Amino acid sequence: MNKIKALLLIIAVSLLMTACEDQEKNKLDNRVMTSWKNKIEKDFSEAYKFLSPGWRSTESETAFVQRLSMAKIKWLKASIKSKTCTQKDVCKVELSIEYEYQFKGSFADKLVVTTTVKEDWIMKNNKWYHVPAKTKLN
Repeated sequence: MNKIKALLLIIAVSLLMTACEDQEKNKLDNRVMTSWKNKIEKDFSEAYKFLSPGWRSTESETAFVQRLSMAKIKWLKASIKSKTCTQKDVCKVELSIEYEYQFKGSFADKLVVTTTVKEDWIMKNNKWYHVPAKTKLN
């Protein structure tokens, strides 16, 4: 009888841990999608808040907003394709991003492109933050 109770306890704890992990991943999904919603809506000041504290210490909000405002692309859609978490608080998120590129010149064509982007996310103080790659957008 004690073995059955122990087994049931192990199963219950395992299910609870899985539920907690799923809840954390859902928090990650929400943070990723809200971050991209802000970029799509050109609310770059809000998008800045999703950058990791370490990144924010290297780039001011003003510089970030200016850099994204000058980008030659307009984000249209974002969706999560997959997530890989190497630790409880470190994940790589693969997204499908649709954006519009405006060629130079006032009468130039616009091109709509869909691409895959991989982002690193970390959890600090129970909040998920994006750690951008060191690439330029324009």
